[in-house]
Amino acid sequence: MERHVLQLLEVCEIVWIPTTPVNAQLINSLCLDPERVITLPMTTMTMSESVLRVTNLSSSDRFLLAMPDTFFAGEQPYSFLGSTGADLSLACWPIRSEQKGKLGQVEFDDLQHEAVIDSRDKDPNCEYDFFWGAMQFNRKVLEIATLESPHTGFWINPSIAKGLTVHGKRMAGEYFDCGTVSEYFAMLDFMRNNAKPGEVSPGPAI
Repeated sequence: MERHVLQLLEVCEIVWIPTTPVNAQLINSLCLDPERVITLPMTTMTMSESVLRVTNLSSSDRFLLAMPDTFFAGEQPYSFLGSTGADLSLACWPIRSEQKGKLGQVEFDDLQHEAVIDSRDKDPNCEYDFFWGAMQFNRKVLEIATLESPHTGFWINPSIAKGLTVHGKRMAGEYFDCGTVSEYFAMLDFMRNNAKPGEVSPGPAI
């Protein structure tokens, strides 16, 4: 969480953290800048509901979305997401075989290199080569967003259907969804095996 927040502060004016009341205490213990990092204890049914509550409180026109249980190794997405002019932008990574069916995969337009033309959420039969792991969206996207959507990935196809600009960037590096034990251990092994001389690497995954 702290790693994400510090990187987001380089491109965002305010970082909002909607979270459960219990987790709010842990996040506040990080002693982040209270004027720029706002923790919002709340109980919601879906990720979309949490995000929409934040956007209703904020006066911003654009928002970056990060998921705290993710880890990016290599190119970081926030500079791209903070500078893009598309209505909805996606930071995308090549999907590994063990990740298929667990993430939201996207298809790029062969003619328009950056244009995203379809999204499939956690479909084990999907053959798309990339998935999204962080996003930027503006208030045009919020007009089609619903509380009932399980998460913001379900906003992608309605945005495409409405004719909004939906772009993605193929990021260089690796993405780990540390919300699952297997991905967390895979991240530890990756960091250990790729540590540079002098760096402290994590111990082996158990």
